[in-house]
Amino acid sequence: MPLPPTDPRAGDIARKKLTMTIVCSALVLGAVLLLILPVKLPLPLRLGVAFTDLVAAAAVWLVGRQYFSKKN
Repeated sequence: MPLPPTDPRAGDIARKKLTMTIVCSALVLGAVLLLILPVKLPLPLRLGVAFTDLVAAAAVWLVGRQYFSKKN
């Protein structure tokens, strides 16, 4: 059950969800840009860093999803 808008915790939870969304989006965008833009890195290194960014985004999303499902 979601918190009512008058609950003092609602603003804090909304801010944390927004921060989590921004972090996940930035990690995915960074991975995509690393693959698309002509960066002077060897291809295996570029693929490794992009894969690591995507794994980090998935981990942040999963931890945030579990954290926020407990709070509601």
